[in-house]
Amino acid sequence: MGNSRNIKPFNLKLKAGALQYTIFIAVVIALLVFAFISLTYTQQHFKGKTSNFLQTIHNTNAAVNYASNTQLAYNEIVKIKLLDNENDNTSIRKQHWGVFDLITATSTIKKETFTKNALLGGSLQKRPSLYLQDNNQPLVLVGDTRIEGNTLLPKQGVKRGTIAGNSYAGSQLIYGSTGLSKKNLPKLKNREYLKQLAQGSIQFANTIPLELSENTTILNSFNDPTQLFYSNTSIDLRMIKLTGNMIVQSSSVIKIYPSAQLIDILLIAPKIEILDAVKGNFQGFATKEISVGKNCQLGYPTSLILYEKKTGSLTIRNNNATEDWNHVQIASGTAIRGVVGFLSDNEINNYKPQISIDENSSITGEIYCNQNIELKGKITGSVFTKGFIANQFGSIYQNHIYNGKMVNTNFHEEYSGLNIENSTKNVTKWLY
Repeated sequence: MGNSRNIKPFNLKLKAGALQYTIFIAVVIALLVFAFISLTYTQQHFKGKTSNFLQTIHNTNAAVNYASNTQLAYNEIVKIKLLDNENDNTSIRKQHWGVFDLITATSTIKKETFTKNALLGGSLQKRPSLYLQDNNQPLVLVGDTRIEGNTLLPKQGVKRGTIAGNSYAGSQLIYGSTGLSKKNLPKLKNREYLKQLAQGSIQFANTIPLELSENTTILNSFNDPTQLFYSNTSIDLRMIKLTGNMIVQSSSVIKIYPSAQLIDILLIAPKIEILDAVKGNFQGFATKEISVGKNCQLGYPTSLILYEKKTGSLTIRNNNATEDWNHVQIASGTAIRGVVGFLSDNEINNYKPQISIDENSSITGEIYCNQNIELKGKITGSVFTKGFIANQFGSIYQNHIYNGKMVNTNFHEEYSGLNIENSTKNVTKWLY
């Protein structure tokens, strides 16, 4: 007891301070260790999350490639296994979107999901600049006509001609290789669908109403339900911007003004009128008439398809200027990148062109016509046709081309469009 009286307050304060300091250091070390563990865990978590997300992107790309090389049923969800991993779930759905196939690929790994949409079109390995159906008539070239590339012709071949004193000006007839065509054009794999689409007999499922009004901008992702606007009367599209997964359908006529901006949408009507100076890219399907005005710029992958309704009898087309006939008209100064087509199940004696392409107009892509084309402009890509018409100086010349040009030199190898027999599928455009 005597010694206890000798303990000084200073020593007690020193020991208490040392203990507090030790506890503080221990707490700091614990916090640092906890922070390090948390940081390591977070890094590993985000590393795994990022790895899974990147793998879903890779899976969707692989799924689109799989769809390009595999026959899939339309409107069915197909599940495929790309990884030996129970957490990997990848699915594909193929739908029609106009001329093209719309592929939706979705991949999920744990909590990470990614969806990719792509349009697939047909690609030809050996693309002809011209395939002229064999109707036992030669092809006659007149004026400044020029044909370059691989050409398939009737057994009667090709020869020089003269119209109103204007003879063929070329030094040779075909600037490229030639071969023999057949009695019929190469078949379109999706012809029946294009027929139903143009004639308005497709019943679109899982659509929601689209409200149209001037001075509006609408973007609809292909991940969302299709928006559909239908009218029994004419539709004027102006002062409006429509982009994406939308269908505009009329039972009479659709008229497109240059103030309208249309991207990737579908248009369906008996008549489609595209006024001068329109810009955009879209797909139009009609049964009576498609007219494209002057100086339009319609980008890839535009498609304009007219499928004539069957009359059940022989249709004779004469040269009466006032006669109404089903046709596609491309005015001068217009450039189209994509597909222009005319299809008919009718037996026709042709004295008028079903596709007319005026001077100084150009189409980069494909033309498919199972009747006659009047070509005064330039086609870069491929032309598949039953015949040609030249309407010059008050006379009609069958299987004549006057000042028209067809080339496929320097044509983009990755182009994909019509789903023609023997074609393979390639990505036409990645969607959103």
